[in-house]
Amino acid sequence: MVAVSKGSKTDLTDVRYEIELDVATHGVVDAMVVLLADNGRVRNDDDFVFFNNPKAPGVHLTSDVSVTVDLSEVPANVQRVLVAASTEAQGRSFGDVPGVRARVRGASQLLEFVPPGLATETVLQVVALYRRGDGWRLDAVGQGYQEGLAAFATDHGIVVDDSGDDSDVAAPTPAPAPKAAPATSPISFEKVQLSLTKDSPTQTARIDLRKSQGDPNWVLTVGLEWDGRGATYDRNGKVKKYGTGDLDVYFYCRNEDTNEYVVISGDPGHRGSLDTWPHIHHYGDSQGPGRGKKPAVEQVRVLPNENGDLLVNIYQSVDNGAGAIDKFGKPRVAIRYGRAGRDGLPGPDADEILVYVGNGKNSYWATVAHIDVQDGVLTVDGETRYSRFGSERMPGLDSSSTWVRTPKGGPTGRSKKRNNGLGLDRYSGMCPK
Repeated sequence: MVAVSKGSKTDLTDVRYEIELDVATHGVVDAMVVLLADNGRVRNDDDFVFFNNPKAPGVHLTSDVSVTVDLSEVPANVQRVLVAASTEAQGRSFGDVPGVRARVRGASQLLEFVPPGLATETVLQVVALYRRGDGWRLDAVGQGYQEGLAAFATDHGIVVDDSGDDSDVAAPTPAPAPKAAPATSPISFEKVQLSLTKDSPTQTARIDLRKSQGDPNWVLTVGLEWDGRGATYDRNGKVKKYGTGDLDVYFYCRNEDTNEYVVISGDPGHRGSLDTWPHIHHYGDSQGPGRGKKPAVEQVRVLPNENGDLLVNIYQSVDNGAGAIDKFGKPRVAIRYGRAGRDGLPGPDADEILVYVGNGKNSYWATVAHIDVQDGVLTVDGETRYSRFGSERMPGLDSSSTWVRTPKGGPTGRSKKRNNGLGLDRYSGMCPK
């Protein structure tokens, strides 16, 4: 192993390297990479590799603190591969993280770099791999950014949507959620008990709402449940202690016939009604945990009497802090359908689909379920998707039912504390084309 000092330049002799950040405190530092052209800026936003965009040509983020770089796969017009790290999502600085060191490991070469003098920085440029003639060299940078992640991104040409920009530039468009089977298919009376996680082989599940055969006592609810900030569990994963703390949950509803949208939430005046479109009623904002030391719940009751879409969105920025969802115990979307029990909600024999939420990291919004009702069949797309980097714009749906990171003219998140409990600047409008 060879120790390198800040500012030193070292010839690289291998083709493939792993760069790992060694830190004493787990879960505090997030690694990231930017691929830079000869002008010192990214070619496009896809050249920013972080948790929600973990791969680029030649670069793969393999964990919170490690990345692999295959120099033979780096595009010819990329001159510099800059490896950086951030503590911003955790509300910390590098002064709180003693002993940060970077190990650069190839097949025949091992280099170690300890950035000196870290204090109030929340973003650190660690090392850079850069072209030198026909080969590559390592630059031990060790330079911090006190201004934060947004300044770091902007300085390297990454578009940061922190000023209400309506554009959706460079935001990948995921495929629309799979449509349900047509109404001419036989009714499925199969009982549904299913959990979806990021490791599930499929992120799609269905409930045939026609199985009620018109019985008005059948009830459909959709909600987010969480065990609270700081919840603790035993070795079997059972909750030992529920935590406290609020998550901001918003149900984005799209009318397939008119392309209108409306947002239902626990915010004052926006809880909806079963008597008017979208025929959804919100049971109220949760501050968690629930009564009897149960999970915190925000949920809506839905009358599935027409075709439409529903997004379950979580906002985790202004009041909670970016990445705050990681501090809450096992957040999950719960879709239940069955005969009403004494409390008017689906009883113990109800169908149930649970969608466990992925890791939010630096994104402000997470869409944790896309629910489509088509011809009496409910389809859940349980892939967790995240807002564009730095954007306060709530994700929505366009007129073709495709998920959009920053829909033009869509709602923007804001502080409930400073706006009389209203977490959005608007709650209705038209879906973009």
